[in-house]
Amino acid sequence: MYKKSIKYNSKFLIPFVEGIKYYGSNEIEHGLGTMIVINEEGDILTCKHVAQEFIINDRLREKYSSIIKEISKCKNASEKREVEKKYNLTNSSIVLTNINLPFDVNKDFEIEIKLHEYLDIAIIKFKGIKFKVDNYPIFAKNIPEQGQSVCKLGFAFPEYSCFEYSEEKKNIVIKDDVVFHFPLFPMDGIVTRLVMDEKGKTSMFETSSPGIRGQSGGPVFSPEGIIYGIQSYTKQLDLNFDVDMNVKRGIEERKVSYTPFINLGVSISSLEIIKFLDENNIKYESK
Repeated sequence: MYKKSIKYNSKFLIPFVEGIKYYGSNEIEHGLGTMIVINEEGDILTCKHVAQEFIINDRLREKYSSIIKEISKCKNASEKREVEKKYNLTNSSIVLTNINLPFDVNKDFEIEIKLHEYLDIAIIKFKGIKFKVDNYPIFAKNIPEQGQSVCKLGFAFPEYSCFEYSEEKKNIVIKDDVVFHFPLFPMDGIVTRLVMDEKGKTSMFETSSPGIRGQSGGPVFSPEGIIYGIQSYTKQLDLNFDVDMNVKRGIEERKVSYTPFINLGVSISSLEIIKFLDENNIKYESK
């Protein structure tokens, strides 16, 4: 059903690739996001929480530099703990990130980001960068109906390991001779409900399929390939089907405890996307 539309919509998708370092560990977590090339000018549409990583990246680098300098001056473990307390550092604290753009750019490229006032959408302009894509997205002029079949597409399940931490540079760097592989992951479902935003406006819709990590910013489209929105987040609803019982596994009896949840995707409607693009004078196609 979605074979042709997946092929069409995959042409204008770009992976957002990020390395993440936590305090106290040099092991790097690899993350993904999805960005949509909207037009021949290279304007990008994605989620606000993806676009904000560019801003956070610069802030963390500056902050991490200060932390490293202060810790290097510590004379004992007690002084080090005071620095950690000052910056609220724990093993779950993200202290450094590095964003890699998987296309040919200069290191000193300029970027302009336009964030929606409250919805999870953003426009990114990479100045001086040309994107080679075969076609561009077509946004729907109407909100999808309940029960309508849709598919979401994005860069989920990272199959690469390109980042490492350099003690010498005190930074996350890209490994030498890395082969990048960014397979797209589609997932279909139906529209379950329309969703209101914080201002009481129906600006989002819910799908029976969740959004997988990495699909944020990716298109949600019909079998014909028309985009009805972009994946924003996944929410979990309690099914209230708690299980606490003894079961047989072969000849053994085991106790099983299980609290199931249903995972549902939430997408920003194309109507809100179109409005946001118009407000920022961004060229796009619609139907």
